[in-house]
Amino acid sequence: MELHQLETFREVVRQGSFMAAARALHMSQPAVSAHVKALEQALGARLLERDGRGVRLTTQGGLVLEAAEAALGAVDELRRRVRESLDPERARVVLACGDTVALHLLPRVITGFRAAHPRAEVAVQNHGSRTILDLVLSREADLGIVTRPPRMDAALWSRTLVRDPFVLALPRGHRLARGVRSLRELDGEPAVLLARSTETRGLVDRGLEAAGVRLGVALESLNLEVVKAYVASGLGLSIVPELAITEADRQRLAVLPLPAGLAPRRISVVRRKDRAPGALVTTLLALMAREFRGADES
Repeated sequence: MELHQLETFREVVRQGSFMAAARALHMSQPAVSAHVKALEQALGARLLERDGRGVRLTTQGGLVLEAAEAALGAVDELRRRVRESLDPERARVVLACGDTVALHLLPRVITGFRAAHPRAEVAVQNHGSRTILDLVLSREADLGIVTRPPRMDAALWSRTLVRDPFVLALPRGHRLARGVRSLRELDGEPAVLLARSTETRGLVDRGLEAAGVRLGVALESLNLEVVKAYVASGLGLSIVPELAITEADRQRLAVLPLPAGLAPRRISVVRRKDRAPGALVTTLLALMAREFRGADES
């Protein structure tokens, strides 16, 4: 059994097919198949079953995948720590976050990081919260900043940076622009909202459901800038995080505080508990703690 066989096997599982894994690994499909077959022979067990939709793990394959993730993760961690120990200032740190965080929370943190480590590389990758958590868990990102989900994986350490309240965004001249005293006044209103797949949308939906309010969803988007643009065009109202509202938005939209009923979202930084933070990650965490003085471990 060899590491490259475990890497190939893991990629086949991740991609869902031998062909897709071959493309991702820049290998031929026969070479990928040969790696998996050699691993199966070494272990004396069938690890994957092919079906019309791709591949699926056997019971034994599930055990091997779990062990492969741990082994390959340990090797990746060793490589990272050795590279950083040889020259910390030429190392690389990957930070995954959403668009709003990148635009409104991170600029001073990244500026401070560059001042402390001018030769180091920081890569900011933009994704939704669920993808970010997966990237951190799979060690493809050193740190993630997410809208905190209802349940956090036990393998993750987290610190809440910001509690971000929701506000009501309305087209100028909307009948509710003079003020809203109860969430019930929003019932049945046309709305432009974040996509249902986002953690932020989940918070909004759960809060409205608890209040007995249903909005008429006219449009959904993964991008808050798109949401605000369509609200400004008159398509409907929206409930958005206050962090996403700029001074320019306040000129083109009616932005009101929401009546009681929706809890603020918690913006949290996460990392793997079993991944000792190196110098670069430690600097980023310290800068975040300084920038967001209300930060708390949770």
